[in-house]
This record gives sequence, structure tokens and C-alpha cells, in this order.
Amino acid sequence: MKGALSNVKVLDFTTLLPGPYATLMMADMGADVLKISSPSKLDLVLEKEPFFEDTNKSANLLWLNRNKNTMALNLKTKEGIDIVKKLVKEYDVLVEQFRPGVMKSLGLSYEDLKEINPALIYCSISSYGQTGPMSKRAGHDINFLAKSGIMSLSGRKQTGPILTNTQIGDLAIGANNAIIGILAALNYKNATGEGQYIDISMLDGLISYNTFDGAGYLVDEKLPNREEGMLNGGCAYDFYRTLDGRYLSVGSLEPKFWKAFCEAIDRPEFINKTVWPEDVRDLKDEISKTIGAKNLSEWIEIFKDKDCCVEPVQNLKEALSEDEHIKARELVIEMPVGDKKVRQFSMPIKFSKSKAEYKHVGKTIGEDTNSIMKSLGYSDEEIKNLSNKNVFK
Repeated sequence: MKGALSNVKVLDFTTLLPGPYATLMMADMGADVLKISSPSKLDLVLEKEPFFEDTNKSANLLWLNRNKNTMALNLKTKEGIDIVKKLVKEYDVLVEQFRPGVMKSLGLSYEDLKEINPALIYCSISSYGQTGPMSKRAGHDINFLAKSGIMSLSGRKQTGPILTNTQIGDLAIGANNAIIGILAALNYKNATGEGQYIDISMLDGLISYNTFDGAGYLVDEKLPNREEGMLNGGCAYDFYRTLDGRYLSVGSLEPKFWKAFCEAIDRPEFINKTVWPEDVRDLKDEISKTIGAKNLSEWIEIFKDKDCCVEPVQNLKEALSEDEHIKARELVIEMPVGDKKVRQFSMPIKFSKSKAEYKHVGKTIGEDTNSIMKSLGYSDEEIKNLSNKNVFK
């Protein structure tokens, strides 16, 4: 049984996280993905420790390059550009993540390549988009979150913004919006036969992630503050420290959940106060004292059969190795690496028919260079000559 995207071929010119995760998802859905990179250029993500046992392959490389073929290519050479132009004739989608203007300077812009393949779908992922005064400015996740306004309401009044330890802009926006855009463009092409250009900006997508507070501000222009809203610490919806220094998440917003929570912690007098009373600071202090009187394991036992939106803050061992629900959902898989196995994240979208495919772990850059070149009609002698010209470095 083939994957949902088994009829789609993707050229991947991305690095770091947003693009590689987007093309990984597409590869898991069956797309034929060819990742093109320069082995001489540092990739902070693929080369980040730890490495798998006695190999020179990092956990990130084995994961993010999964199901992809890889080709080494030096885009600073004319011959390298010529090879891309031959490849693009055979591909449906191209994804790139250079700074705006780089692909154009190489002669590989959408305008250049649509002359070769008019049906090409060309997706550019960048920090701030292809236009605007910040288009060429570098940025990372912390910067996108800061610029978007989201961090102005996150964290605590006394400490300010708090790091989340996940790449929200890169994954939730850059990768996911790229996939959404590409799939929509593929549908458009199926209907019209026409390709198109897609401009994905991490900052763009985060603007609407201001959700309720942002929508409210656009109506009344009143600036909200940290720890004053329903979801940023202004009500009892929060994290609470347990006796052993662990944490419990309490999301009991609705009246039925709030009632069940108050009864579970044996504080029924809180029920009529509601989750967001006028004296919310006093209420949260009392909840903190109550939660802080027992260890996390005791609270897990108390809440295990309670329907009130309360869960423990798990560490990675608990979440990725021990959690029975995560196991049942098969969110961690095992992939063979020689005669050993490595654990990885699975593809999280569950299809009833076109199930995810896990063909092989990630390859080092360049493993498929020779076979790809031969498929384009190059002879062994021609490949050797191009190698001597540093075309594959």
C-alpha cells in the first residue's frame, strides 16, 4: 500500500529544522524526496550531538533525513547549477530555505526554474518573508516569537518571557505552513495544470497565534498583560509545584472540570469561587499550598480516574519511554541501523489507508550522488571529472 504522496517528487534545498521537518513529513507520507546539500557547509542541526553509538551519524540526521535520498552538490559551481536544472525537469516540488535573494543570485529562482518546468511548485521558507524591510534579516525561533507579540504575554510579571525549549515558529509555522501550502498548490495544479510560488514566513504565521488576546486587541486596542489573561496565569489555569519539586498542570477551566478538581484536592470551598475569581492570587496561593503538600506520584494516583484536565509535567523518559498512551499511539518507532535499532519520532498524522512509510533512517549527505547522476545520463568518467572540479563538495 503506497503513501498518500507517493506520486510526488520533491527537491529539498533546506537546512536546520523548518524545511527538513516539512520534507520529512512529506517523505513519511510517501513522497520521493531528494535532499541536496553541500557537505562542506556546516549544518548545526544535522551535526549536533549525540551520535548513534559507534557511527558518525547524529540522532538528528538519522531522524530528519529519514526516507530521503541525499545528493552532494556545490551550488557555487556552474556545473552544480546545470545539474539542478536537469533535475528540476523531473520534480513536482522544490523547497528552499536560503535567505531571500540567494537562489536568484544562483540562477535558481522560481522565475528561472519555471521556464524549465512550468508546473513546478516552488516553496521558500524564511524568517520574515520574501518582501518587506526585514526580508533579508537573519532570525531564530526566539526572535520570531519576540517580534510577534506572543512573548509580551508569556512568562511571569517578575521574570518576563520564558523560553519554551521547542521551536514553535520553526515547526508549527515554518514546517507545517510549508506542508499546507504545498499540498494546496498540488491540488491547484491538479485542477489547473499550473504550478506556483509559495512564500512562507515564520513571523507571518505566528501573528495569528496571538489568538484571543490578539483578536481582542484588534477590536479595542487595549494591551493585555502577563498573568492577567485566562491562559497566561491570570486564573487558576497554571502549573503547580509538588512536594518533591515536580509540577502538575491544571487546566480545569469549565465548571464541571473545576468542580471535579476542587473535590479531588479536597478543597470543595473553592468550587463557588470559580477558576477565575476576583481574589485569584489568594486562590492560587492556597492551591499551591495544597498541591505542594504531596509528591507528584501521589497526585498522579489521585487524578488518574478524574475527568478534570489535570496531568503531570513529564520528563522525556516518562513521556518517550514509559507513557502508556504515547506507546499505544505509536508515537515512537524503532528503525534499523545496520544490525541495531534507533528510536525516533513517528509521523504523527494517522491515515486509515495511506499509512506512513518508514523505509530507512537518514543518510549522510551525498550517499546517493552517483546513482542520481547516472540517472541523469552522466557517465562514470563525467562524474569523476565533475568531482575533480569540486562540484560535489
